[in-house]
Amino acid sequence: MRFRGAKALRTVAPLLAVVALCACAPSRTIVTGPEADRAERFFAGLPGRVVFPVKASFSGTAAPVGGDAVPFVAGVSAASPEEETVGLYDPFGRGVAYLSNDGRRVATSLGPAADLAGFRGAAPLDAGPVSLARVLSGAPGYEVASAEAARYEDGAWSLSDGRQTLRSDPGRRFLAGAEYRLPGMRVTVDYPGRASADPPERIVLSVRGAKFTLRRDPE
Repeated sequence: MRFRGAKALRTVAPLLAVVALCACAPSRTIVTGPEADRAERFFAGLPGRVVFPVKASFSGTAAPVGGDAVPFVAGVSAASPEEETVGLYDPFGRGVAYLSNDGRRVATSLGPAADLAGFRGAAPLDAGPVSLARVLSGAPGYEVASAEAARYEDGAWSLSDGRQTLRSDPGRRFLAGAEYRLPGMRVTVDYPGRASADPPERIVLSVRGAKFTLRRDPE
């Protein structure tokens, strides 16, 4: 009997390789001068809040386009941003796929339950210096470079460059969402209900119409 979440798991593996602002953002105003400098410093400081090594596990659901949501579990183990592994498992805890990130490319290897889940692998993704652990910990996936700064109507800041668009909460305390522009796709991540700079309890990932909701397990 084949695991009915096969299609969702085939999509979630490359999705978890990288993870942005959920759509429908309010209008924004470009800022310059001292406010732009403050916004850039704020976002530039967020990656440093994630202390390596990072280990965490998640449970969640995958909702492919036009399909029913199916459960899955995942885990991340990262010694550094250049040595990261994300494991994807079926609801019975059997390994389906493993994502290995060396800070330049994310490669996928198959687990013992890959065939049962209908997973056939994915081509390596040239994502550049992204950190999967930072994304799953509520921080920007890429180091922040000089970029366009803006302010939303609710007071939130945003910062956008060629690879990512970042958005703070209205109180400018933590990352509320981000969009990552990857070869052939755009991936968004949102942290609904986040109320502090601690690792978010919930993560919602979206790509090509599919949605994946993860809940961080208690440590």
